[in-house]
Amino acid sequence: MDELLREFLAEAEELIETLFRDIRQLGEKRDEGRARRELTNRIFRYAHTLKGTAAAAGLDVASQLAHEFETLLDAVRLGQVNINEPVLVAFEDAAHALSQTLGAAARNERSPLPLTLIKHLRQLAHGDDLAHGDADDSQRVLHQDSAAPLSFLPEEIALSLGASDAQRVREAMAEGQRLFLVHVAFDLETFEQSFRGLSAALAGSGELISTLPGLAEAAPGAINLRLLCATQANEVEFAALVEPFGLAALEEFKAEASSRGEGDAAREVDEDVATLSAAAETIAPMTTQVRVELGKLDELINAANELLTETTAALNLARDASRRAPTALEALDARSSLIHQRFIELEDQLIALRRVPLAQTLERAARAGRQAARATGKELEVEITGGEVRLDKSLVEVVSDPLLHLVRNAVGHGLESAAERASAGKPARGALRLDATAEDDRVILRITDDGRGLNLESIARAASERGIIAAGQSITRHQALRLIFRPGFSTAPVVSKISGRGVGLDVVERAIEQVGGEMRVSSAPGQGTTFEMIIPTALSLVSALVVASAGFSYCLDAGHVAETLIVADEEIERASDEENDEEFVTLRGERLPLVRLRQLLGQPPLEATESAVSWPVVIVSRARRTKGKDAGATQEGGRVALQVDGWTEGLTELLVRRLGAHGLRWQGVSGAAELSGGNLALVLDVHRLLETYGAS
Repeated sequence: MDELLREFLAEAEELIETLFRDIRQLGEKRDEGRARRELTNRIFRYAHTLKGTAAAAGLDVASQLAHEFETLLDAVRLGQVNINEPVLVAFEDAAHALSQTLGAAARNERSPLPLTLIKHLRQLAHGDDLAHGDADDSQRVLHQDSAAPLSFLPEEIALSLGASDAQRVREAMAEGQRLFLVHVAFDLETFEQSFRGLSAALAGSGELISTLPGLAEAAPGAINLRLLCATQANEVEFAALVEPFGLAALEEFKAEASSRGEGDAAREVDEDVATLSAAAETIAPMTTQVRVELGKLDELINAANELLTETTAALNLARDASRRAPTALEALDARSSLIHQRFIELEDQLIALRRVPLAQTLERAARAGRQAARATGKELEVEITGGEVRLDKSLVEVVSDPLLHLVRNAVGHGLESAAERASAGKPARGALRLDATAEDDRVILRITDDGRGLNLESIARAASERGIIAAGQSITRHQALRLIFRPGFSTAPVVSKISGRGVGLDVVERAIEQVGGEMRVSSAPGQGTTFEMIIPTALSLVSALVVASAGFSYCLDAGHVAETLIVADEEIERASDEENDEEFVTLRGERLPLVRLRQLLGQPPLEATESAVSWPVVIVSRARRTKGKDAGATQEGGRVALQVDGWTEGLTELLVRRLGAHGLRWQGVSGAAELSGGNLALVLDVHRLLETYGAS
């Protein structure tokens, strides 16, 4: 893949996501004149950019598809086509087809031209009845008046307007807005800053329709412009708004006061001739974002971590040599602490560069849900929360397809039809919630529907028919919910276009397990189903307490360490029942269960000769910390006294790497970290260990 194509595909991915977002907003604001025009124009520019850049990159299918999409958008901008539900669906279908075509190009695959979609886009753009129905009164009037002359404007201005800008003037006037021509004079050195400030101010109370050169010759070091603006503000309010940005004069044009005609000339001016109207776009600042390959980031992270290790070792050697000079040792300790903190900050920033917000991934899944709803004739309301939660880019790519699969399952087979929902006393519109939550060193994605729920009897019957369990054998709820992840398992009597629950869920679970995650499911008959994808972060900086057990070092997340202390053997309360080996310690009036780390890890207990009269104990919390929208919140849970063989002094910052699929072999191990001495230590998930061994 050549460099031009690779760069285009990287940009197009972001552009497509923005395109989908604006189409959704357009559907919500299609009855708001100014917002509708701004969104339509922005979507048009996206399609135009995709068309030209795809053609330059040799992607003819994408270029032609974008061209047909652009044609329909232009008809909307000109007031020839109303924005109604069929048109919005066509917009989303076109964006989806572009996304699929570009995705295929990224995989070095060729996509066929979507002839049916192109035919539909052309029909809508050239007068199909669907494009003129379901419009509100204002849109219907605007459609009828889209060729009305702009006789109230000076001929020179009317002739300079492109067809779409002329239509924006007509719509604004029909909505009761006022039309002003603003004469401004900018200092050349601060022109871009001043123009951006003025544009932002105008956006708050109106819309900038066109930018034209000033009439008078500009003074040295200055630039004169005229801005045609529509606004709800009166002349005094509008003058006060633009005055701080170099206002020289202000003219208002009123349709009823026309004395100058432009005839049909303005309608004959092609939009591409009116290049002056693009001035506001050409002076926009360049983007401050750059793209970096994940491999390059990994190299930087590794280099920073190695440099931290070597620097720490060198400082330790210098400290040893300075012990005879207390003043020098004090200064060295201060400098060592500063260097350590700076390295930690650098590593943290580099790791953050690998992570992206999940908003786009969740939006993409929501679109898949809406498409599935249309395909099955169902009504659907999608709620998204936690889009600000960030996940490593490589992991986002792993979870995207499983997420889409689960969403389509939820809509296609979890949600009932409108008639079924009505008979069950539910709203006709089904609900689907997509939620992302960050908890400690993992991210949880939840897909929840309010549908019929999983039928445990049907699952058991299907398992019996397939010979998975014996006929008539009873199974627990947990076993039934795990059966749906068996390869090829399904309760659906027929195969549909939308994958049924159970069909392919083994693939979903396998994909999540390959990155060290896990799948969970819960369901209630008639109320709905929730699937959870629990994903560990790939890399993270963790403040940890390093403890020892049976001659090995282990790391405990400092976020769960309440305190460390030494407990005397006589302070340990042991159960009197010989069959019950539970132990407890009382700390400041709180009775805590005592758990031996050696027992949790399956290591041999201390022999009698090793026993001591006191034990090192770490008080750990069972609660998990959440981040994102619920930052600072914790799940319910008490505390446990964890007996260890010992610990290093104080807490240390460690770069933790997840073990991926290998981590599945060791329950309660969440990653590995390199210690300052060069040794590796496993990072323990204390919660999982306690759950696994029944201490919770």
